[in-house]
Amino acid sequence: MTYEELEQLVISWGIDKDLIKRENADKQFMKFIEEVFEFKSEFDYLKIMGQNTADVYEDYEYIETQENMQLEMGDVLVTLIILSAQLDIDLVECLEMAYEKISKRKGKTIDGIFVKEEDL
Repeated sequence: MTYEELEQLVISWGIDKDLIKRENADKQFMKFIEEVFEFKSEFDYLKIMGQNTADVYEDYEYIETQENMQLEMGDVLVTLIILSAQLDIDLVECLEMAYEKISKRKGKTIDGIFVKEEDL
């Protein structure tokens, strides 16, 4: 399925569950944050395991954690899609705007973080 097809399924699910109401947005935002922290927990667990990429496919626990991270990232997306529908915000348009903004930036990556040229 495409992103757009899945997004519409999530929105339809949200309508069926009576979630797509602007007055629910503050609660949905908190749900979004909760899901972000659940993703972070899985991400942190993966780091604690200290796996290197050579061991990835030989370690069931790593694979399970990777799958859990994917599921949690999916939950983050679901909550964001619902929130955007409540606020009548088009996520693809948001992504387009953000890309347009970052695409012209100059700078460099320092310790894994991109630093804009004017901040160097």
